[in-house]
Amino acid sequence: MFAGIYVAADDSVRVHTRRIEQAAAAGIPFVITFGEIKAGGREVWIRNLKQLGPVARGAGVTIVLKQHGGNTATGRLCSKILEEVGDEGVKMCYDAGNVLDYENADPIPDIQACWQDVRAVAIKDHRNTPKDEDCGPGFGEIDHYKLLMPLLRSGRTIPLVCENIFEPLLPRPSVPEGVDRLAQRAREYLETVIRGLQSGA
Repeated sequence: MFAGIYVAADDSVRVHTRRIEQAAAAGIPFVITFGEIKAGGREVWIRNLKQLGPVARGAGVTIVLKQHGGNTATGRLCSKILEEVGDEGVKMCYDAGNVLDYENADPIPDIQACWQDVRAVAIKDHRNTPKDEDCGPGFGEIDHYKLLMPLLRSGRTIPLVCENIFEPLLPRPSVPEGVDRLAQRAREYLETVIRGLQSGA
């Protein structure tokens, strides 16, 4: 479930707390949050996340921080924030597509440096050529075998949530059946990757 508000927003703690309560009531284990850390704004992030960690743990929910540019553009940067927060109720939702898109950085070495903090993955592939755009898994430039390998070794059950299932360069489907076809293709692609990794683990 998305938090619906940035970490540093004025009403962040109240709104995040309400979303945590909603997620717990619905049996949803994660609330995804993100935002831009503006100059001098790191202290607000740390203070708000330190308040929210115990609330999340008490509800059986984990707040997961997702890469979103600036001081949260990579997993490495998010891990530094999580280290300072120091609460098991606040972890990471890794978004390789945003790392490649916002920073033009390879997410494979990045996830190698932060996989210990990852509790969920926002699956969103990305292409820089022939056009700069996000896309469904397997349509972009990210190697999902390499991306998911360190998470497999973690021994955790980690949800993979498809944030984007669409084909690059082509218009999005105009009928529900077209969306269903792409959703099925994304699921089958990820299942193939996971089966392959598990068979070789």
